[in-house]
Amino acid sequence: MLKSEEILGVDSKTLLPWRWAESMRSCSLFWIPVNLGSIPRGQREWLLEFFTRLSARLSEASGLQAEHFMQMQVVDENEQLRKEFLNAMMKEYPMLGRCWLPRGKQPIPASDQEVELLASKKKEFRPYDYAPQQAWWFLGRDADVLRGRYLGYGGLTVFFRKPDAEETIAATPPPAETQMIIPKFLRNHSGLKILLEDFNPHKPNQIPGFIRNHPAMKQVFSVFDVDKMQEKTKALLSPFRDQTKEIFGVGIPRDLEYEGILFVLPKLASQDFFAQTDQQIRRWFEVFDVYINESPEDEGIILACKDNLTSLIASIVGEMRSKGYRYWEG
Repeated sequence: MLKSEEILGVDSKTLLPWRWAESMRSCSLFWIPVNLGSIPRGQREWLLEFFTRLSARLSEASGLQAEHFMQMQVVDENEQLRKEFLNAMMKEYPMLGRCWLPRGKQPIPASDQEVELLASKKKEFRPYDYAPQQAWWFLGRDADVLRGRYLGYGGLTVFFRKPDAEETIAATPPPAETQMIIPKFLRNHSGLKILLEDFNPHKPNQIPGFIRNHPAMKQVFSVFDVDKMQEKTKALLSPFRDQTKEIFGVGIPRDLEYEGILFVLPKLASQDFFAQTDQQIRRWFEVFDVYINESPEDEGIILACKDNLTSLIASIVGEMRSKGYRYWEG
């Protein structure tokens, strides 16, 4: 009888340093060992290169876009990372949501005895012991920058998903016959010429150059990426957010607090995929096509795919190996 890797034409050795959970049938599941929290330079460089290549291939082949999330607690408890996070807030547009841990205990209020111990300083106060886990979602989608800043600390999660229909339409230039045409006599009019100097019919809502280049506006544009503000607004209005709440908002009462939650981020470990039914896992993949999570519980990163991507991963690993990349497992 042929082994699964022989049937698929992929030898599991060609996937190394990724390990493939061959017995998993509801999705393709992979794991790589990583020293999270104190990641060696060699591991970090290899992983950044791998995810850059994977992101490009998923975008080209399937039109998937990446959504990056970072666990709030991990940011808060690392002083240097917290500084970098705060300095980049105006460009990365982090929005706060709730985490879902399938096997995690729900936080409970402190008992009277605990309150006394905390008040007398006989017990250290750790706010995350009494509050739900939360995560940041970065509306700024500069994937290389986000991975470069947050990879390796143990709190990064990435979804690859198909854009919503509205986002796809917005990214597609209008047909030539529907583009805005400015008559020649208006283009030559002295009063309108300055307005039309850099007018782009493909982007009729783009901010005019005379505003962008005005000295009084330089500070605004140095802090805010105004051209992307509309993209951020569309992300916030995306049905993707409500979908995460519906599927992963397990155990959260449907009350006013629930209505105020922007999204729910699943923080999954490898054993969560083995503990759930095929039906439940297929439901998860309604939200994303590819799921990547730094999992301290697994002492590494897990990569789960709706479709079988063993050949793609083997191809990328092979390309990197031929370029001299080697992964040190520590």
